[in-house]
Amino acid sequence: MSKKDGGFVMGAIIGGAAAAITALLFAPKSGKELREDISNEFDDIMDTVYDYKDIATEKGSEIVEVAKDATEDIKVNLKDTSEQLKSQYAQSKEKMSKDLESAKADVNEAVKDAKDSASDAKKVADDVAEETKKEVKKEANNHMNNNNSNKPNTDTNKK
Repeated sequence: MSKKDGGFVMGAIIGGAAAAITALLFAPKSGKELREDISNEFDDIMDTVYDYKDIATEKGSEIVEVAKDATEDIKVNLKDTSEQLKSQYAQSKEKMSKDLESAKADVNEAVKDAKDSASDAKKVADDVAEETKKEVKKEANNHMNNNNSNKPNTDTNKK
């Protein structure tokens, strides 16, 4: 019930009471009858006031119950949401941990492969260097032998 409705209801009660009292006072009756009529009207007005009080109390109780239910529903929803978030966090954490371990294994494998490739490349380079060294020595010996055979024999010339 809004503030305007409450004001209207109170105005209607007060207006009704004033109208009843005015009607009783201006009606031609004896004092005893007038007092009895006023008492009856007062009782009727009080009954109406108590009825409205009861209605207001009942509505207030209903509002309190609705608020309690809504609060309980919110608590349950928040708890469920919290549990879901915890579960999602745990799943994400576990997946990230597995992904991290997998990435570590991949990096270790790549490092091992790189080391193996570097070792193989070093062996090939050593083999090529050794072969080149042999070829250079062979060429140097051939060159020296060719130079020696192209030289006139100085021992024969001296005789």
